[in-house]
Amino acid sequence: MTKPIKIEIPPELLPYLDDDPEKKVTILLVFELYREKKISLRQAADILKVNYREMEELLEKNEIYLGFGKLELEEEFQYGYSGK
Repeated sequence: MTKPIKIEIPPELLPYLDDDPEKKVTILLVFELYREKKISLRQAADILKVNYREMEELLEKNEIYLGFGKLELEEEFQYGYSGK
């Protein structure tokens, strides 16, 4: 479920947000939350509705370090044992 919010974007930034500013802002927010270790790789993938591998590729393409810590390890075990 999404929650609509209103933000004002300076006109100087609009050319950098491609044809779909809402999608681009969402992607950038997910990237930053991942960098700050507030969400995991799997959570980032779920939010952007891509699979785990596609999320890894997106991060790599955008030169974002792939952190693999305790949270990601636990998620991998849970996902592996879930049979998905």
